[in-house]
Amino acid sequence: MRQKKLSTLGFIMECLDIQTVSLARALHVDASLVSKWKSGDRSLTGKSTYFQEVITYLMEESAKSGHQLLRNALRELYPHEEIGAGIQIEPLLRQALTKIKYHSKPENRKLLTEGAENITLSVFEGNAGRRTAIERLLKYAEGMATPGKIVFIDSEEYEWLLEDMQFARLFALKMECLLKKGFRAQFVIHYSSYRERFVRLFETCSSLIFHRNVEWFYYEYYDENVFNFSFFILNHAVSLLGLAAGRNASSTMLFFDNATVIRHEGMADYVINNCRQLFINFRPNQFGEVVNDIYTIRKRGALYSFLPAPAFLSAKESLLEEVMKENGVSGECLEECLTINRMMREITHCHFSRLEKKPEPFIHILQLEEMVRRAKTRPFISCSLTLLGGKVVKVSLNQYAACIRSLAEGLEKHENLQIVLVSEEDHAPLPGINCWCKQNTWMVQMDEEGFRLSDEISIVNAASVTLERCVRRVPPERKEKAAVRKFLLELADELEYEGIEENLHQNH
Repeated sequence: MRQKKLSTLGFIMECLDIQTVSLARALHVDASLVSKWKSGDRSLTGKSTYFQEVITYLMEESAKSGHQLLRNALRELYPHEEIGAGIQIEPLLRQALTKIKYHSKPENRKLLTEGAENITLSVFEGNAGRRTAIERLLKYAEGMATPGKIVFIDSEEYEWLLEDMQFARLFALKMECLLKKGFRAQFVIHYSSYRERFVRLFETCSSLIFHRNVEWFYYEYYDENVFNFSFFILNHAVSLLGLAAGRNASSTMLFFDNATVIRHEGMADYVINNCRQLFINFRPNQFGEVVNDIYTIRKRGALYSFLPAPAFLSAKESLLEEVMKENGVSGECLEECLTINRMMREITHCHFSRLEKKPEPFIHILQLEEMVRRAKTRPFISCSLTLLGGKVVKVSLNQYAACIRSLAEGLEKHENLQIVLVSEEDHAPLPGINCWCKQNTWMVQMDEEGFRLSDEISIVNAASVTLERCVRRVPPERKEKAAVRKFLLELADELEYEGIEENLHQNH
């Protein structure tokens, strides 16, 4: 027997168990008209006299079930959308009814415990096949009107991604675009004894590792079988299940069946609950706790800092106090800022201690173009001091020049201090954030939302290796002491001269 097709209105009426005659009575129209709308023989458009009345009636009937039946219907119509309790469903209902589509009669789905259903799936072989499946998943996400969540759980250390670096870069760019739209993501790393792979992942996807909309998890002990499969899940709509029987012997199955996807989400949650987070987030007013924690951990190893521009957070105390007072920061807030400033400088003190026979390297990496751009920006706003002060903190040209001069003085004074000017032309795989990394020990990230700390050895080592490789890429004229010191002093002179001219202009 041929299955009867329904219009979108008919499909929703069936899902809500609304009889034709009931809708006809509510609208005061003949039942034959509703029957034609239901079958699609006659179109119900947004310009129809009855369109708003239909919407009102459907929403009223839907409210009787707490809108759950309507949400289920809309999930069938929009399988790639996040239609949770906090999402407004009336706009989606309007959108659905204005599109001319035909649907089969909705099935009464069984509960997951009542037995299996026939499921249609696609299978992709090998790493290349998995990349194709991931491309499809991202394409579905790009077509979603409402941002959702994507889960990446990979038991093979993302070998499928890192095998093709062109694909890896495109993957990172597509994910960045989705995150910018408001998507959230969770990545899980299942470590093996081969840690170099994670260094490559860090270099390729550093923008994702540091992104605020991404949570990173890891399972540390590779010899325990917490999971030996991979999941890549988009909301409640799409699931990829990856199985591997050895290198280059993997299969990836693509599922659209709602019940199966929900079951996979439950398994993914179990895996994540057995993992640890790579980062701990701190609010701006908790930075003193972060500094105190890393201050108590004194281990050997190089200290790296990667900054788009010099951070006033660790500037000379007298300079920081001058800047904060000029910006109206005083009292307890000022004292707290000065205390954190002293602690920050204490963290680096061991690198300059005369008690050390061979002090550990202290390497400042500054982003050349961004540093110069900020020097020319009026006014220059310090990100670190704004976070600590709880208000926008502006820095004058003379104060910026003084900070740069102190860096040049440090180069001359301390043999183990190195300042590297990385340029955009170096193509360094580093995001535009403030980052401090103590080799083998800890890493702190700072942005406008606050701070993140990680002491997980693999990501700290990956950051250290990436920063070290970044330094190697920079040509000698931007990392040799004499050349860098000359550049810094010339930039300071230029800023001071511009400051004088600016003051003269203001006085006149």
